[in-house]
Amino acid sequence: MKLYPASIGVVNVEEIKQGIAKRLKEMFPAASVYTEQVEQGFTKPAFFVRQTEGAQKHVMNRRYIRTGTFDIAYFPVPGSPQLIRDCETVRDALYERLELIPWEGHTYRSSGMRYTLTDNVLHFYVSFEVYVMRPKEAVPTMRNLVQEEHIRHD
Repeated sequence: MKLYPASIGVVNVEEIKQGIAKRLKEMFPAASVYTEQVEQGFTKPAFFVRQTEGAQKHVMNRRYIRTGTFDIAYFPVPGSPQLIRDCETVRDALYERLELIPWEGHTYRSSGMRYTLTDNVLHFYVSFEVYVMRPKEAVPTMRNLVQEEHIRHD
């Protein structure tokens, strides 16, 4: 099992988002999981996963660190008498299960987690740092080298 960021590879941030959505569906099968904008009237409980921040930093030569921060918004069932407790339970489960995200033969490790609870909606933020190596530029090779030798007689 490859573990990012320990390995170097080309990473599509969409892969991480899909891995998060898959993990949420495994953890909470009764909840809907959305990765695209949804109109009014969605089914609750529900999760919305979207990338909120991204950055790339040059490390050395062709190596870069790419960072992506995701907002996982959890909408509990409205009117529930234990609405806040439900959000706290989901928060604790996310802390436990989002440290490692498997997707397509790779495992991505989170580099930071935090949350806010606003208007009875849990916003859980998780960041991932992955190493990216740019491909080498194709440099034309020398075709022929002619070398001559002469001995000087002084």
